Amino acid sequence: MTSQNNIEDQDEVVVIEERDKRTHIYIAIAAVLGLAFGGLAGSAMTASKWESTYQVLEEKYQALAQDKTDLVSQVKTREASLDKEIDAKVATLLAEKEEAHKAELKALQAQLTEVEKVNISLESQVKEQKATLSTTKSENDKLNRQADMQATIFERSREVFRKELQISQELESLEKERESLLPKIETLKKECDVFLEGKSWDVKSDACDRHDEANSRLSQVDQLIEVHKMDLKQIKDITAEMGL
Repeated sequence: MTSQNNIEDQDEVVVIEERDKRTHIYIAIAAVLGLAFGGLAGSAMTASKWESTYQVLEEKYQALAQDKTDLVSQVKTREASLDKEIDAKVATLLAEKEEAHKAELKALQAQLTEVEKVNISLESQVKEQKATLSTTKSENDKLNRQADMQATIFERSREVFRKELQISQELESLEKERESLLPKIETLKKECDVFLEGKSWDVKSDACDRHDEANSRLSQVDQLIEVHKMDLKQIKDITAEMGL
């Protein structure tokens, strides 16, 4: 609006300046004509003609001023129309931008929702994997403990079986020795009795001593047999506890 006022002021100054210039020109022309025709009569006629001419110019000036006013009004009307058009276009562009922004925001929200779903799924998978790893670790620890226990049991069982085999072999040897001692003791007892009775000179004098030694050995063998049997029973109890 300020630029429009400046334009109007400048147009008025130009028109006034043109008017002053034309007035001076007309006066100069009238003076020249007055001198040419000479005298008061010529001057009077020139002045009258000048006034008529000035009146015509004044009417033209008023017409120009009216045209200027009409033009200014048209310009203002056009500017108002342009302002409305610009406002409408700006409003349309803003509405389009807002719709585009809403669409982009909606798309981003949809993507964010999908990303959140993926994150939730991944978190669930991670939890499941952690639980699986924890379970696997527990099972591995249990298996390791069982393996260690089995290795220990195997080592102990090997020792037990070796001991059992040794005791069984010793027991078998003792039982064989006992079986061989019984008839020997009986024979030595008879020889000792014969020697004591003096019924035969063929019997050796140490028959009674050898009989006593055989009895003593039989007693030791019987004790060892009982000890070995107790050891075997204890070994059986141990193997039962070990689940062998």
